[in-house]
Amino acid sequence: MTNYLFISNSSNFKIDNNIINQINSILHNENIQFSNKEIKKYEFYEWIIKVNVIEEFVKKKIENFFINLPIDVNFLKILSPRKKKVLICDMDSTIIKEESLDEIAEEAGIGDEIKNITKKAMKGELDFKDALLKRIKLLNNYPLENIFTLNPKIRINDGAKELVRKMKSKSCITVLISGGFSPSVSYIAKKIGFDYYHCNNFLYKKNNGKIVLNGCVQNPILDKNSKLDITKCYLKNFNLTLNDVVSIGDGANDVNLIKHSGIGVSYKGKRVLNKVANVVFNHTNLKGILYLQDYKI
Repeated sequence: MTNYLFISNSSNFKIDNNIINQINSILHNENIQFSNKEIKKYEFYEWIIKVNVIEEFVKKKIENFFINLPIDVNFLKILSPRKKKVLICDMDSTIIKEESLDEIAEEAGIGDEIKNITKKAMKGELDFKDALLKRIKLLNNYPLENIFTLNPKIRINDGAKELVRKMKSKSCITVLISGGFSPSVSYIAKKIGFDYYHCNNFLYKKNNGKIVLNGCVQNPILDKNSKLDITKCYLKNFNLTLNDVVSIGDGANDVNLIKHSGIGVSYKGKRVLNKVANVVFNHTNLKGILYLQDYKI
């Protein structure tokens, strides 16, 4: 197990030598041995900290230095192998910018009502399954063809395609697991190139000759426990362990998976997820997950 310090950003702000030297100075002053290197110029830097435990007051000194800067500071212990063999990704607000169900609701004219339920569910204030059923009931009679029309408007988050492409090139298993629904999840999985995907499924009926949502969801529902369960099935099939997994999400339904992964990343996530994640990225795009594993692109 190796102790790392990562500082990173993907904005117009540049991490310069003054910042690097300041961190080096703090570590030197505390008699901490380290080595450091540039992973991506101006964007991503790592320190290998050569002590078993980094004292909390040292972490706080470094974190306080960056408190008003658009930079992510992450202290992380990584068990070998550093380059993980399975990538598990959430979709909504993670691989894509939107909450796909919210976009459907907006088009249906009930955006505010459904968005409010989504926000509470992602914060952990509502049970995910109950929140899902409430939202789908509100979408009763929405035409399936409208969802297909919305799919091309979905925006991919920066670094998502590079992340999946690079890890696949290194024989990593890539899986998209979403509490969202098949018309959108299957579209994004194929567009980005995931090996596998899992999601929920609408149930349908006919209304005036058109296929529409019937306000219900096919069982079993993919909920907050499903992501970890599905991941464990892949690990069993490929004779791997949870330490071989790097996972990423943003909400309460990702907690179980993130906290059990070899590297668990909260990407612009809710507080409930940030508390259990190894890494929190608020200013770093999805290529940062490659840099964590010492990949360069």
